[in-house]
Amino acid sequence: MDLKSLFSRNKGETSGEPKKIKDFLGPIITISIACIFLLVYFFLFKPLLKKQENLIAEKYSMLEDIDAMNGEIDTLITEVEELELEREKKFKLFVSEKEVEELYQLISFSAIRNQLKVKKLIRGEEEAVRGSAAGAGVDVSTLPVDYYKIFVEYDIEGKFPNYLKLKEEIAELDKLIVFEKEEVKTTKSRTVIASVKISLVRMPTR
Repeated sequence: MDLKSLFSRNKGETSGEPKKIKDFLGPIITISIACIFLLVYFFLFKPLLKKQENLIAEKYSMLEDIDAMNGEIDTLITEVEELELEREKKFKLFVSEKEVEELYQLISFSAIRNQLKVKKLIRGEEEAVRGSAAGAGVDVSTLPVDYYKIFVEYDIEGKFPNYLKLKEEIAELDKLIVFEKEEVKTTKSRTVIASVKISLVRMPTR
Protein backbone atom coordinates (compact mmCIF):
# COMPACT_ATOMS: atom_id res chain seq x y z
CA MET A 1 0.00 0.00 0.00
CA ASP A 2 1.22 3.45 -0.87
CA LEU A 3 1.11 5.45 2.39
CA LYS A 4 1.73 8.73 0.66
CA SER A 5 -1.30 8.38 -1.60
CA LEU A 6 -3.44 7.30 1.36
CA PHE A 7 -2.56 10.39 3.42
CA SER A 8 -3.09 12.68 0.49
CA ARG A 9 -6.58 11.22 -0.12
CA ASN A 10 -7.65 11.60 3.53
CA LYS A 11 -6.48 15.19 3.56
CA GLY A 12 -8.57 15.98 0.54
CA GLU A 13 -11.66 14.40 2.02
CA THR A 14 -11.39 16.32 5.32
CA SER A 15 -10.66 19.75 3.86
CA GLY A 16 -13.87 19.91 1.71
CA GLU A 17 -14.95 22.65 -0.70
CA PRO A 18 -15.07 26.38 0.29
CA LYS A 19 -18.55 27.70 1.37
CA LYS A 20 -20.52 29.78 -1.13
CA ILE A 21 -22.97 32.76 -0.70
CA LYS A 22 -26.02 30.49 -0.87
CA ASP A 23 -24.80 28.78 2.26
CA PHE A 24 -25.32 32.08 4.16
CA LEU A 25 -28.80 32.85 2.71
CA GLY A 26 -30.62 30.86 5.40
CA PRO A 27 -29.21 32.76 8.39
CA ILE A 28 -29.48 36.09 6.53
CA ILE A 29 -33.16 35.50 5.71
CA THR A 30 -33.86 34.44 9.30
CA ILE A 31 -32.18 37.54 10.71
CA SER A 32 -33.95 39.76 8.17
CA ILE A 33 -37.35 38.32 9.07
CA ALA A 34 -36.61 38.84 12.76
CA CYS A 35 -35.59 42.47 12.10
CA ILE A 36 -38.71 43.10 10.01
CA PHE A 37 -40.88 41.60 12.75
CA LEU A 38 -39.25 43.80 15.38
CA LEU A 39 -39.64 46.91 13.20
CA VAL A 40 -43.29 46.13 12.50
CA TYR A 41 -43.93 45.49 16.20
CA PHE A 42 -42.23 48.64 17.49
CA PHE A 43 -43.42 51.03 14.78
CA LEU A 44 -46.88 49.63 14.00
CA PHE A 45 -48.32 47.24 16.58
CA LYS A 46 -46.88 48.79 19.72
CA PRO A 47 -48.31 52.30 19.00
CA LEU A 48 -51.69 50.68 18.25
CA LEU A 49 -51.57 48.72 21.49
CA LYS A 50 -50.57 51.85 23.40
CA LYS A 51 -53.43 53.76 21.79
CA GLN A 52 -55.88 51.02 22.74
CA GLU A 53 -54.59 51.03 26.31
CA ASN A 54 -55.09 54.80 26.47
CA LEU A 55 -58.61 54.46 25.06
CA ILE A 56 -59.46 51.76 27.60
CA ALA A 57 -58.05 53.86 30.45
CA GLU A 58 -59.99 56.88 29.19
CA LYS A 59 -63.17 54.79 28.97
CA TYR A 60 -62.83 53.60 32.56
CA SER A 61 -62.11 57.16 33.67
CA MET A 62 -65.26 58.36 31.90
CA LEU A 63 -67.28 55.56 33.51
CA GLU A 64 -66.00 56.62 36.93
CA ASP A 65 -66.93 60.24 36.15
CA ILE A 66 -70.39 59.12 35.02
CA ASP A 67 -70.87 57.15 38.24
CA ALA A 68 -69.81 60.19 40.26
CA MET A 69 -72.16 62.42 38.25
CA ASN A 70 -75.00 59.94 38.71
CA GLY A 71 -74.40 60.08 42.44
CA GLU A 72 -74.48 63.88 42.36
CA ILE A 73 -77.64 63.82 40.22
CA ASP A 74 -79.34 61.47 42.68
CA THR A 75 -78.37 63.79 45.52
CA LEU A 76 -79.70 66.82 43.64
CA ILE A 77 -82.94 65.01 42.82
CA THR A 78 -83.40 64.17 46.50
CA GLU A 79 -82.71 67.79 47.49
CA VAL A 80 -85.15 69.08 44.85
CA GLU A 81 -87.84 66.67 46.05
CA GLU A 82 -87.31 67.83 49.63
CA LEU A 83 -87.52 71.47 48.53
CA GLU A 84 -90.70 70.72 46.57
CA LEU A 85 -92.27 69.11 49.62
CA GLU A 86 -91.24 72.06 51.77
CA ARG A 87 -92.59 74.46 49.14
CA GLU A 88 -95.90 72.60 48.99
CA LYS A 89 -96.18 72.70 52.76
CA LYS A 90 -95.53 76.44 52.79
CA PHE A 91 -97.92 77.14 49.93
CA LYS A 92 -100.64 75.19 51.71
CA LEU A 93 -100.45 77.82 54.44
CA PHE A 94 -101.58 80.52 52.01
CA VAL A 95 -105.24 81.03 51.19
CA SER A 96 -107.11 81.83 48.02
CA GLU A 97 -110.22 83.99 47.72
CA LYS A 98 -112.33 80.84 47.67
CA GLU A 99 -110.75 79.61 50.90
CA VAL A 100 -111.48 82.95 52.58
CA GLU A 101 -115.15 82.48 51.67
CA GLU A 102 -114.98 78.93 53.01
CA LEU A 103 -113.67 80.33 56.31
CA TYR A 104 -116.77 82.54 56.55
CA GLN A 105 -118.94 79.46 56.00
CA LEU A 106 -116.99 77.50 58.62
CA ILE A 107 -117.51 80.21 61.23
CA SER A 108 -121.22 80.46 60.40
CA PHE A 109 -121.90 76.71 60.35
CA SER A 110 -119.78 76.04 63.44
CA ALA A 111 -121.69 78.74 65.30
CA ILE A 112 -124.97 77.05 64.38
CA ARG A 113 -123.71 73.60 65.42
CA ASN A 114 -122.43 74.92 68.74
CA GLN A 115 -125.48 77.08 69.48
CA LEU A 116 -123.58 80.34 69.10
CA LYS A 117 -124.80 83.62 67.72
CA VAL A 118 -122.73 85.48 65.13
CA LYS A 119 -123.09 89.17 65.92
CA LYS A 120 -120.47 90.37 63.42
CA LEU A 121 -118.48 88.78 60.61
CA ILE A 122 -116.55 91.10 58.30
CA ARG A 123 -113.46 91.09 56.19
CA GLY A 124 -111.01 93.84 57.02
CA GLU A 125 -108.38 95.55 54.92
CA GLU A 126 -105.47 93.64 53.43
CA GLU A 127 -101.97 94.53 54.59
CA ALA A 128 -99.00 94.14 52.26
CA VAL A 129 -95.95 92.62 53.93
CA ARG A 130 -92.77 93.59 52.12
CA GLY A 131 -89.16 92.45 52.30
CA SER A 132 -87.46 93.30 55.58
CA ALA A 133 -83.91 93.39 54.11
CA ALA A 134 -84.03 97.08 53.39
CA GLY A 135 -81.10 99.40 53.96
CA ALA A 136 -81.22 102.78 55.61
CA GLY A 137 -83.03 105.41 53.61
CA VAL A 138 -84.76 102.88 51.33
CA ASP A 139 -88.43 103.52 50.64
CA VAL A 140 -90.18 100.37 51.91
CA SER A 141 -93.09 100.92 49.52
CA THR A 142 -90.75 100.28 46.59
CA LEU A 143 -89.85 96.80 47.82
CA PRO A 144 -91.66 93.78 46.35
CA VAL A 145 -94.57 92.35 48.32
CA ASP A 146 -93.78 89.04 50.02
CA TYR A 147 -97.39 88.29 50.92
CA TYR A 148 -100.65 89.90 52.02
CA LYS A 149 -102.29 89.58 55.41
CA ILE A 150 -106.07 89.25 55.21
CA PHE A 151 -107.92 90.29 58.36
CA VAL A 152 -111.25 88.80 59.39
CA GLU A 153 -113.20 90.10 62.39
CA TYR A 154 -116.12 88.44 64.10
CA ASP A 155 -118.12 88.71 67.32
CA ILE A 156 -119.57 85.53 68.78
CA GLU A 157 -122.04 85.22 71.65
CA GLY A 158 -122.86 82.03 73.53
CA LYS A 159 -121.57 79.61 76.12
CA PHE A 160 -117.83 79.71 76.64
CA PRO A 161 -117.21 75.94 76.09
CA ASN A 162 -119.09 76.16 72.81
CA TYR A 163 -117.03 79.16 71.76
CA LEU A 164 -113.86 77.15 72.46
CA LYS A 165 -115.14 74.42 70.11
CA LEU A 166 -115.54 76.97 67.32
CA LYS A 167 -112.08 78.36 67.99
CA GLU A 168 -110.62 74.85 67.90
CA GLU A 169 -112.22 74.17 64.50
CA ILE A 170 -110.64 77.32 63.10
CA ALA A 171 -107.23 76.50 64.60
CA GLU A 172 -107.30 73.00 63.08
CA LEU A 173 -107.39 74.36 59.52
CA ASP A 174 -104.21 73.60 57.54
CA LYS A 175 -103.68 77.30 56.93
CA LEU A 176 -101.59 79.92 58.65
CA ILE A 177 -104.18 81.59 60.87
CA VAL A 178 -103.06 84.01 63.57
CA PHE A 179 -105.37 85.25 66.31
CA GLU A 180 -104.38 88.91 66.29
CA LYS A 181 -106.93 89.97 68.91
CA GLU A 182 -109.28 88.09 71.22
CA GLU A 183 -111.42 89.81 73.84
CA VAL A 184 -113.89 87.69 75.80
CA LYS A 185 -116.48 89.39 78.04
CA THR A 186 -119.04 87.75 80.28
CA THR A 187 -122.65 88.91 80.11
CA LYS A 188 -125.23 89.00 82.89
CA SER A 189 -126.85 85.89 81.43
CA ARG A 190 -123.58 83.96 82.01
CA THR A 191 -122.77 83.79 78.34
CA VAL A 192 -119.73 85.31 76.70
CA ILE A 193 -119.20 87.70 73.85
CA ALA A 194 -115.92 87.09 72.07
CA SER A 195 -114.55 89.82 69.82
CA VAL A 196 -111.92 88.20 67.63
CA LYS A 197 -109.63 89.42 64.88
CA ILE A 198 -107.71 86.81 62.92
CA SER A 199 -105.32 87.10 59.99
CA LEU A 200 -104.61 84.83 57.05
CA VAL A 201 -101.91 85.09 54.41
CA ARG A 202 -102.34 85.33 50.65
CA MET A 203 -99.72 85.11 47.96
CA PRO A 204 -99.22 88.27 45.88
CA THR A 205 -100.34 88.26 42.27
CA ARG A 206 -97.19 88.13 40.12
